[in-house]
Amino acid sequence: MEAVQLSLFDMMTAALPTVAVCCMDGSRVDAAPAESWMQRIVQGGEYAVQVAGHSMVLRPANCPADGVAAGHKYYHYIIGERLFSGVFVGRERVRT
Repeated sequence: MEAVQLSLFDMMTAALPTVAVCCMDGSRVDAAPAESWMQRIVQGGEYAVQVAGHSMVLRPANCPADGVAAGHKYYHYIIGERLFSGVFVGRERVRT
């Protein structure tokens, strides 16, 4: 079992939705802090969004928003003033 410590500050920021804007089509989705298992898979992962029912972890990108090539915009999102690139992740469910 994995335990995570929360503080009052975590609770206050969790109440405010974070919006991620897709660089491909400008669609807006809610972004949540990346869970610890996601951060273990994606180094530097800060946020997670749902895309067509799949989890994508967002990490800071190494280029400006106008530097993203046209064919790669679908997995790039802007949160505030920062550009993030996404990596799809998933968990295998063990059936008993």
